[in-house]
Amino acid sequence: MKKITIILLFLIFEVGSLSAQSFQKILNEGSGKVKVYYYPIEPFIYKDEIGNLLGIEKEIIDSFLRFVEKKYSVKLFVEWEEVPTFESVFEYVNKSNIPSFGISVISKTKARSEVVSFSNSYMPDVSVFITHLSVPYLKNGESLKMNIKGFDAATIFNTTYKEDLDKLNEKFDLELNYLDVPNDEDVIKLVSRNKDMVGFVGLPFYVIGISKGFPVKRHSVFQVKRDGYRFIFQKNNGWEEPIQKYFESYLYRAEADKIIRRYLGNDYSELIWGLAGDNTDDRNDEIAFLTKEKEIQSQSYIAAEKEKELQWVIIISVSLGLLSVFIIVLLLIRLNRRKHKDNVLLKEKSGQLEEILSELNQSQSELSFQRKLLQRKNKELTDLNRQKDDLIGIVAHDLKSPINQMSGLITILGFNTEKWNKEELEVFEKLESSHSHLKELVERILDLESIQKKSMNYKFDVVDMAEVMKETIDEFDEKAKSKNIKIDSSKIQMNQLVRVDSFFLKQVFENLLSNALKFSNFNSNVFVGSTTQEGLHSIYVKDEGPGISDKDKLKLFTKYMTLSAKPTGDETSTGLGLSIVKKYVEEMNGNVWCESVIGKGAKFTITFPMI
Repeated sequence: MKKITIILLFLIFEVGSLSAQSFQKILNEGSGKVKVYYYPIEPFIYKDEIGNLLGIEKEIIDSFLRFVEKKYSVKLFVEWEEVPTFESVFEYVNKSNIPSFGISVISKTKARSEVVSFSNSYMPDVSVFITHLSVPYLKNGESLKMNIKGFDAATIFNTTYKEDLDKLNEKFDLELNYLDVPNDEDVIKLVSRNKDMVGFVGLPFYVIGISKGFPVKRHSVFQVKRDGYRFIFQKNNGWEEPIQKYFESYLYRAEADKIIRRYLGNDYSELIWGLAGDNTDDRNDEIAFLTKEKEIQSQSYIAAEKEKELQWVIIISVSLGLLSVFIIVLLLIRLNRRKHKDNVLLKEKSGQLEEILSELNQSQSELSFQRKLLQRKNKELTDLNRQKDDLIGIVAHDLKSPINQMSGLITILGFNTEKWNKEELEVFEKLESSHSHLKELVERILDLESIQKKSMNYKFDVVDMAEVMKETIDEFDEKAKSKNIKIDSSKIQMNQLVRVDSFFLKQVFENLLSNALKFSNFNSNVFVGSTTQEGLHSIYVKDEGPGISDKDKLKLFTKYMTLSAKPTGDETSTGLGLSIVKKYVEEMNGNVWCESVIGKGAKFTITFPMI
């Protein structure tokens, strides 16, 4: 996130660094100490109310250190130390006389790379330009000048945010007045309270900010994408190899995505990855993000209204208590001082109190009305969402009967194909294909309905993954022969025991094999194999098809989403199969991911903990 000046970084580097043999020394001795320096920033690295250290980066570092212990058979003794400023993370790492790492949502820059080493990126780094919600949407330099020229700008000095503001300021002559603040959250708070203030913040902090109800607006045209958040470590200390191996390991793939989702939520995490991975002019992802923004802001508004209502209740209760005390005091005065002057004063105060009570009662009535109105609106939204889901389910169920009747009629028609001419046969084949596509679509919708309602009845048992895959391959033999595709299963190793539901595991394999054959060229190969690494059994399916683009990978497991790659034999695609695969696998405590290069096919991998 932040960028320190080159001069400061070089001074830090001169103070001291580790020898290149530090990791080798731990290998030789079989154990050693490591230190992790951090500057707290929620939700990446922070302490809870009882002092426990939590956060996305905390858990990723823990995962990496566990990997090193297991991979290299060494024992590591880890010490965590909080540093006073973000800039001092670099200083402490380089000064340390034992292997040390630094974390605090750090972006990789050219200047920093000259004095510290960087790990692989674990999360996108996108800076978004924000204003108060009342500012019109800014789509170009002309609208910038018209609406924000001369505004104040909240920023964090010596950071990439300051650089981004400088570029806008100089390019469009905005005459911004800078105000230094400590962190992203303070930028968001200031912009939300001042209609004539702007700033840059990280995309995750913006999502968290609007979920808390801050009235800020993102202007997508001016967002800046960088090289991703990473952690740092000392140069030339021998840790480059284990860090690289960790980011290539099954352990990282299995744990990193779950860690990020746990702190940011599934919907927010997918939106951040989607918006960061595509071009800023991709309207589909921008529309999806805007839709989620509106949903978050609506939920925040309801929560804020409820909080205001609670505050009013507290104010009224306290006021009534104070009024009671005040009345008692006045009564005591009346009893002890029976003079005419005191009686007049008492009457005046009583009149004022009655007016205050009347105003408070009126305010309470208005609050009660607003609460009922919000409750009714919330119930209407909930009912509409349930009716939508029910309607999809009803339509899908009602379609099953006519589709089954169509199946019977098509079968009867097929008995007379030898009497038809070429044109009639083509019409019959198209009818069969359309019927199959419709039937598959309805089945997939019913599967998704069951998953969403959590009505799946899993029966977990010890199952040999390899044996289930072998059975599934046999069932796809005819389909493979129809395109002259060879399914090579020579790399499958038997006795891969995992605890899953064998029925749903087979459905997962059927979807993966069906996709591989569907998108493979005629006269090509599909490779199926299995491996066991780091306590995980895995099965993979690799084809020689057109491959999957980086843009499509971000939408790969989203329901109803069709990709740019097309089936090679005029097959149809519902856009539901891979979303069902992901649901089944994750609900059985497994993981699934895809590796692909355009023009070189796609490889899907399923992993489960070994028994």
